[in-house]
Amino acid sequence: MGVRFVVQPRMIAPEKVARRLGVTMAVFWAKRAELEAAGFPKPDQVLGNYCLEAVDKWIDAQAGLTRTDDPASAQAAMLAAVRGKAWAK
Repeated sequence: MGVRFVVQPRMIAPEKVARRLGVTMAVFWAKRAELEAAGFPKPDQVLGNYCLEAVDKWIDAQAGLTRTDDPASAQAAMLAAVRGKAWAK
C-alpha cells in the first residue's frame, strides 16, 4: 500500500462556497448575481466549481484585509498607474 496524502482541493462546489460565506445555498443562489456584480469570482465554465483562493481573496478585499505588499495588489496598482498615464496623454 502506498503513502496517502491529504489533497486540499483548489476548486470547490457551490455548496462549499455558500458555507464559506456563512449562508445557505438558497441565500447564495438568491444573491449570486449581486455578488458577481460586486466582483465575486464566477464558477468554472466546465465544472461549475469555484476557485477557493479567488473566493478567499474576494472575502479579504470586502473586509479590507487586502495586503498592499501582495504581488497581485502591486501588479494591479502598477497596471492602474500605467493605464492612468495612458489616458492622461
